[in-house]
Amino acid sequence: MTQPTERSLVDQTLALDPHLATWGAYQDRAQALLDAPLSAETVPEWVQAWSDLSADMGEARTSLSVYADLHTGDDDARTRLMTFLETVMPQAERLNQALKEKLLAVPDFTPAPDFAQAYRRFRDEADLFREANVELGVTHEAQMNRYGVITGNQKVHLNGEDLTVPQATQHLERPDRDARERAWRALADSKQGVAADLDALMLELLRTRRQLARNADLSDYRAYAWRELDRVDYTPQDCLDFHDAIRTEAVPLAATIVRDIAAALNLDTVRPWDYHRGALLDPHRREPLQPFSGGADLEDKAQRTFDALDAELGEQFRTLRTGYMDLESREGKMSHAYCAFFPRRAVPFVLMNVVGTANDVNVLMHETGHAFHGFASGQSQRLVWNTWSPIEFVEIPSMGMEFLTLDHMSHIYTPEERARVLTQQLQGLIVFLPWAAQMDAFQHWLYTEAPEDVSVADLDAKWLELDRAFHPWVDWDGLNMDHMRAKGWQYYHIFRAPFYYLEYAMCYLGALALWRGALDDAPAALARYKAALRLGNSVGVPDLYRAAGLEFRFDRAYLRGLMDFATAKLSDTTARH
Repeated sequence: MTQPTERSLVDQTLALDPHLATWGAYQDRAQALLDAPLSAETVPEWVQAWSDLSADMGEARTSLSVYADLHTGDDDARTRLMTFLETVMPQAERLNQALKEKLLAVPDFTPAPDFAQAYRRFRDEADLFREANVELGVTHEAQMNRYGVITGNQKVHLNGEDLTVPQATQHLERPDRDARERAWRALADSKQGVAADLDALMLELLRTRRQLARNADLSDYRAYAWRELDRVDYTPQDCLDFHDAIRTEAVPLAATIVRDIAAALNLDTVRPWDYHRGALLDPHRREPLQPFSGGADLEDKAQRTFDALDAELGEQFRTLRTGYMDLESREGKMSHAYCAFFPRRAVPFVLMNVVGTANDVNVLMHETGHAFHGFASGQSQRLVWNTWSPIEFVEIPSMGMEFLTLDHMSHIYTPEERARVLTQQLQGLIVFLPWAAQMDAFQHWLYTEAPEDVSVADLDAKWLELDRAFHPWVDWDGLNMDHMRAKGWQYYHIFRAPFYYLEYAMCYLGALALWRGALDDAPAALARYKAALRLGNSVGVPDLYRAAGLEFRFDRAYLRGLMDFATAKLSDTTARH
């Protein structure tokens, strides 16, 4: 079911009318919006027409982008996407700026409550706009897309086979230490094969991002990103303080978890192949769980899970199964996992690379949580700008679903296996926090402190410095592999989503608090969860957290309280199983 057919859903969408990938498909409607007389009374109808036009352009972009990620070796697919980005998107950006200026000039207009947030964002975005950044933005998009081209066809030669990165990575979970080391070294060799290309790409991106900031009369790219990402509820210093809180509260706890596992396995030290944050080793030397066989089996088992959790969510997952998922890992497909969105249809699309592991189950729960967010906000909000939510909340629907589904997987796991999964999930959350802080700290340095003539060697050196601070439990001594360790910054988000990472840590705290509430009253917690999803992007971040029954906090005291809760649940789970 998940294997793409010769003419996949995305193919069919584009084949309906290739004209939709050109500016000519939207030009007349755009001009009508520009020409229409506008008053406070006519704004709502005019804004809805603008939203509909934006949704149609977003629909075409999603189709082109997803198809290119499913077929990274298809030059025509990449060309179609780049043609759209180079011809339609600059025109759309200029159009949106003109429409924002037209709207903001309407006298005596007071936005309705469900439009107030978008109206405020329009004002801020209009102030940030610079014509010089329109074409530079096309260059930036093309550069970011090259990351997928470089890594999409990456192969790992292991045990006489050529594997995809996800297929090779699952070997890092094996109890046989020699097998893990072989897999880790094979992955290191594969990564080294693309490292030089990614080095060069990063330097290009850095120059482009700095120029974007200069064009906007801002001191650095962090200042630009802060405004572009609409971060109005916290400051860069708050993030730096969060890094310190994680270093103080989470790093020692993570180190204890990893070292206790190593001690149980009689490992004298934790080598890089003994630590994989996505799936920590099993202290009892059990083989990795293999809870499903193939994408279709995973779909069936996930369907039963969501049906048991909630009838409405179960129906939404059935919709995904009608052609809005591609789960199998294969050559020529982007190796990441994500959830995209078709805004006109208000239907998401889930892309994954499953290989049969428990982590795959968890990732599907995660990405489907995003999909539920898309369904809920897309069906509840009349304006395209009010779908999804700010990025400080957007991972709570996904991370929360990882926890909310745990009690509905008896058809996937035995009670002992479920306890094992819960243990790994809680441990994984704790060890993830240092990684998130390290990723964010690297970017704060890169975009505010790195010298103008920063070199690849400087990037590597900074990453090594941060890695020693946030991951002190990994022993690299005597391996002569610092050149590989230093490339940890060559990660998807650094290239494709700058400054989008610490939000994962914020949202993990929110998801943990959501689960804590669900343990007391599961129906009420789920009802709050769904209500918050329906709000989409129509309210601010603190209001979204409140709707979900949560606090928007990431200070040291709050972090310590949640770490104490997670530790207590780990102890309880271990004692009972």
